[in-house]
Amino acid sequence: MKLHTVMITFNRLECTQQSLASFFETVTLPYTLTVVDNGSTDGTVEWLDEVEFDGDLDSVVLLNRNRYPGYACNRGWSLAPSDADFLQRADNDWTFLPGWCDVVKEAFENPEVGQVGLRTDKEESFPDGTVVPWNVGGNNIIRRELWDKGLRYDERPWTELPAGHSEDTYLSPAVKEMGYEWQRVAKSCIVGNSVESVKDPYYQASYRARRIYGFR
Repeated sequence: MKLHTVMITFNRLECTQQSLASFFETVTLPYTLTVVDNGSTDGTVEWLDEVEFDGDLDSVVLLNRNRYPGYACNRGWSLAPSDADFLQRADNDWTFLPGWCDVVKEAFENPEVGQVGLRTDKEESFPDGTVVPWNVGGNNIIRRELWDKGLRYDERPWTELPAGHSEDTYLSPAVKEMGYEWQRVAKSCIVGNSVESVKDPYYQASYRARRIYGFR
């Protein structure tokens, strides 16, 4: 099992630094790594250009504006080497936990599983405890064969999607339409490294783009 991991960054340099450090510290599978930056303006671009990483970073793609995660991930996945049989999306505000690679390997032992989300059912549940039934969140891994068969993220900006939707809304259903199953990991693999708050200007902009939590 060889991963081609794409980390999508957009501002929040401290989160990116923490997320990349945790990835290098915990990844136990062969991998290649591409960072796709969505037009950061907070020093992320300069840091990516100057830093010497403790692990392997194979390529950096700098987008000149925020093209949103769907476009960024497709761009990064298109750079996967031919021997990468699994494609991973990693968002820059999550920390990887030790053992996550083993949990992912176990999930993909079922050949019918085409996509695995890196958060558990409990972690992706509504406040009343009901598990989100439609799709996994952004942090996920797919089989390379789905990409080769044409699976792609919806590249529309959040502002052009129906209210409350994102690119994730469409990817898991597309996996099923291609004859595969999707599921979430059985054990926690990642934890958020930023505190989501309606008072935070970053999240306010995110909520506004997706028209959620009363933001328009």
